[in-house]
Amino acid sequence: MTAGVSKTNVGVNLPDGETAYRYACDVASELMNCRELRTRHWRLDVYQDDRKKIFEIPFAKLDPTLDHLTMEHRELVEHNSRLIRSLEDAVYAAKLSGSEARSLVALSRGKPYLATDRGRKVIRDK
Repeated sequence: MTAGVSKTNVGVNLPDGETAYRYACDVASELMNCRELRTRHWRLDVYQDDRKKIFEIPFAKLDPTLDHLTMEHRELVEHNSRLIRSLEDAVYAAKLSGSEARSLVALSRGKPYLATDRGRKVIRDK
């Protein structure tokens, strides 16, 4: 079993799901430490060796700075954090689509084009 951060190739081999969950919570807490407001909408995805996601840990669920809130208010903050994360994912996907479109147009015109961005192919394989 491998616990890893989404969108990277970083991983740690762990013996079982429970250990992976505890380790992932520790990693999320460490990443969030003293930056709760800026990282509250983040999420840590945990994958098995075969690249199948087995669970995710929303940082807002672990945020100790929210402990003083009522359950209702905490749920609202967690919901808003999911919305912010969804919006950021959509913006990221739109930027990737824009880069791919510009590259395809340049390629079709025989012009230089962006082939990779941070090690990822810009033009997706069909």
